[in-house]
Amino acid sequence: MTEDPAVPRRDALLRAETIAGVISQRLLGGVPVERCERTYVKYRFGDSLRAVYRFDGRYVALRTGKRDGIAAPEVGAALYPFPHDRKLTALRDAPAVIERLLGGAATPELVAYAAEQSATFACRDAHGHLLAYAKVELGCAEHRACRALAGQDAVRVPRVLAASDGVLLLEPLHGRRLDHAPGEHLFALGATLAALHTLNQTLKGVRPPSGWSRVGPFRRLGVERLATAADVIARARPDAQGAAERLLALLIERADDAVREPVLLHGDANLRNALALDDGTVALLDLEHLSVGPAAADLGQVLANLIFARAPKAANELLRGYGDPPDKATVRWHTAACLLARVALPAISRYRPNALARLRELLDAGASLLGPAKELAA
Repeated sequence: MTEDPAVPRRDALLRAETIAGVISQRLLGGVPVERCERTYVKYRFGDSLRAVYRFDGRYVALRTGKRDGIAAPEVGAALYPFPHDRKLTALRDAPAVIERLLGGAATPELVAYAAEQSATFACRDAHGHLLAYAKVELGCAEHRACRALAGQDAVRVPRVLAASDGVLLLEPLHGRRLDHAPGEHLFALGATLAALHTLNQTLKGVRPPSGWSRVGPFRRLGVERLATAADVIARARPDAQGAAERLLALLIERADDAVREPVLLHGDANLRNALALDDGTVALLDLEHLSVGPAAADLGQVLANLIFARAPKAANELLRGYGDPPDKATVRWHTAACLLARVALPAISRYRPNALARLRELLDAGASLLGPAKELAA
């Protein structure tokens, strides 16, 4: 990536070896750090960067442009040792709240942490049995979505066990996450997405389950967001500017293909958010982006990630499991849009080196799905 004057120490902030030394000096009084790994990045090119590192069983967030944490001027950032978080104020008291909600002793283990966004704990009893997952999130989107889906049994999602003081307690579903089994269970995932998409009867005159009225429209692939994605790519990777602009132009030219009858969407359909259960079905997790929009928006995100994974046969299984997929034009449009905004852009904003190395290839793949521009095709 090109240099970023707004985040001049970006590369140092992304290097675990450098941050291990910063942690040693700023948090541990010079005691060496044995293990340090980056677990989360949110990078806004030209603006700011925040990251989370796990070191010797503990976590620390780093944020540029802020001064309310522990200063680390050598990397141009402030440190926030977990559970201190600038926005997730409920984290500090979460263990006590979890114990109260579960009605007894429970050991919460942090299993996922996106600084200033969300934290998830696995809650176990004294024998190590998993009792629940506890989530602290910015806002209440996950809680709202789980409640919206509570009145149906066609799609398996975690049940809400309790909620209090900023902590959401969710049923632990037992299975295998699909990103841990790439290429497997795609037929079942397609069937689950089809079931979700046919749940939304709101626009067909059928009274929806309680809570659906609070599900908002899907906006993650709007033209403004696609334009922003292309702009960021052009500034961060000038060598990919042409490919990003070509793909954006094709998406705008064929924008009519994006508009189809709205259904209930997961809104962030990917293999990390799908769980293969023992009965052969697939459950959906992380529902904070539940929304209403074209069915191809969910399918396109999964297909875009399968293109990145070079798994065309898995794509066929997904669509076969779906049964009656939307028309090819809208599936291709949403797949191409997801390659731009949900694969290529996160290569930068989430700092994914494997995707960064293939940026132009991925953008060109999106353009090839849409074919030549109309004036050239004539």
